[in-house]
Amino acid sequence: MRPLLWAMALLALSGCEKEAPKPADAATRIEQASRDMGDAARKADVQKMGEAMTRMGEAVVGGTQIEPVDFRELKALLPESVAGMKRTSSEGSRHNVMGIASSKAQAAYGDGKGARLDVEMMDVGTMTGVTAMAFAWLNVEIDREGDDGYERTNTLAGRKAYERYSKSARTGELDVLVAGRFVVSVRGNGLDMKSFRAAIEAIDFAKLDAPKARGAPPATAKK
Repeated sequence: MRPLLWAMALLALSGCEKEAPKPADAATRIEQASRDMGDAARKADVQKMGEAMTRMGEAVVGGTQIEPVDFRELKALLPESVAGMKRTSSEGSRHNVMGIASSKAQAAYGDGKGARLDVEMMDVGTMTGVTAMAFAWLNVEIDREGDDGYERTNTLAGRKAYERYSKSARTGELDVLVAGRFVVSVRGNGLDMKSFRAAIEAIDFAKLDAPKARGAPPATAKK
């Protein structure tokens, strides 16, 4: 009986030494890593801060590497003019932080009289699987309206959108999610809300739909 008891003791001991299972969902892992990062920062523990940042990056990526579309392709989709205003400048960039890759292109438009619109296209790339956590308005339904303006979530051409406008300041913003991967944003001042919608409508969403699976592994691209 003694060998059997010894084997059972070893089995029990090995079970105690196993690490607790890690949370399965990305949101929980990101939240835990964020808390650990905060604790490490308060203790000025640089090593643990680095470990927590690495875990957060792994949770966001979720083991799936998606190469964002070249920002030059996005830049080429920015119109020469929107809402009667000419493009005054444009630029693009690509970023990769802790394995989280993204690209974006942006342009500024003006009428020469003080009105201005900024249009940005962003490919969230590696964050495609957790886009809803990166843009809070994707998770909620908002519908507020007052004397000065409004804030609401709705759909534009069948795509989830968020818009906010102030009548007194004549400032607003309009964001649209395209193909679950690209976020098109318009920000401006000195304009009515029709100009924001006109800017969005000037962008060829079909050309953003086309490369939605670009850079994704085969299993992801089929979805």
